[in-house]
Amino acid sequence: MRVKTADRRQTILTAATHVFRARGYEAASMAEIAAQAGGSKATLYSYFSSKDELFRQVMKMQAEERMSKAFGSLEAGGDLQASLQRFGEHYLGTILSRDMLIMRSIVMGEGPRSSMGRMFFENGPAEGWSKLARFLEHEMLAGRLRQNKPWRAAVHLIGLLEADYLEFFMTGLLSAPSLDAIAESVAAALEVFLGGYGEGTK
Repeated sequence: MRVKTADRRQTILTAATHVFRARGYEAASMAEIAAQAGGSKATLYSYFSSKDELFRQVMKMQAEERMSKAFGSLEAGGDLQASLQRFGEHYLGTILSRDMLIMRSIVMGEGPRSSMGRMFFENGPAEGWSKLARFLEHEMLAGRLRQNKPWRAAVHLIGLLEADYLEFFMTGLLSAPSLDAIAESVAAALEVFLGGYGEGTK
């Protein structure tokens, strides 16, 4: 009996990521993923009980790998605007990357036909937004932001950051923005956000 290992699990996740990106969720097969990983379907199912579970773990891995830098840039107690600027630039740079846009389009393509949207939200945005909400709550308690519901403030900030790129998300017709364009978008979003939530605002 073959012993399950972390390396083998990672190999399967990497193979699954490539197949899901190339085929989409519905057309991807466990057989093709097993072949890409260099193993059998039996081995694949010993690690992941279903395609749903495998896709969920792929999304979780992508979120952890891609978003850790963005949310890790939130420095409580430091220069609030500078910290949010760094966060915003990392965040937009990540969600506008080709790999993340492909995964997002897969989820949007599934629509209401499956639980894909909930899986994506719970294993990606929900975790990151919760971290952002906790950071904002700390800043509220410290008096650097006005008191409000931290989760609502986090959702407002994310919405402002993404506002310039809604057409990009929906159609993919816009060219990928430059780093300077992203920095400018973040600064504009923060001007609005801090205008509403900054110290001394009502």
